[in-house]
Amino acid sequence: MPPSDANGPRLLVVDDNPDNLDMLARRLRRRGYEVETAESGALALERLESESFDAILLDIMMPVVTGLDVLAKIRASRSKIDLPVLMATAKSDSEDVVEALRLGANDYVTKPINFGELLSALEVALKPE
Repeated sequence: MPPSDANGPRLLVVDDNPDNLDMLARRLRRRGYEVETAESGALALERLESESFDAILLDIMMPVVTGLDVLAKIRASRSKIDLPVLMATAKSDSEDVVEALRLGANDYVTKPINFGELLSALEVALKPE
């Protein structure tokens, strides 16, 4: 688990729902993560061009630039080890989950997000190989 001084791993949380973003950001910060947010796939891609992150939590279902679009662009230049990406989806049996894993997602969590599961998935994704 990251230290509680907010100098833990730097995360980008991407979701088009402001309530989801706010809740996840606050809870992750309390666990010591440094958290930045993006309200769209397009904004996430902009931030990834100019900033460095240790992992991304990425909503699949977003308008215009979907989470799958963002994931495909990330994997075109960054490996699963270089930049872990956890997908978040409201559909646990969705074809989107299969597609996300095929495109190189490290893992996925279903909405409503079980925070304990999310923390475990982040721990695994951030472990050095």
